Amino acid sequence: MTKNELIAAIAEETGKSKADVSAVLTSLAGFAAKALKGGGDLTVGGIGKLSAAKREAREARNPSTGATIQVPAKTVVKFKVAKDLADTVA
Repeated sequence: MTKNELIAAIAEETGKSKADVSAVLTSLAGFAAKALKGGGDLTVGGIGKLSAAKREAREARNPSTGATIQVPAKTVVKFKVAKDLADTVA
């Protein structure tokens, strides 16, 4: 499902305009970015939890040449699906 399809489905189900639904989703993405950047996490009930995690620097291999390369440390976003959703899908 694309973002536009999601917006249309939510708008149809709730009776809200597509513009209102789009604004809410855009705000949600902004709040998620602020929360994760500040070292926190964001839990969306019934869907899951977004959290930031630090990934250490490491050595890796270039599969084409076999040469060893250094991968720098960075912060990544992790997602843990809510139990109810996981059970529903399974």
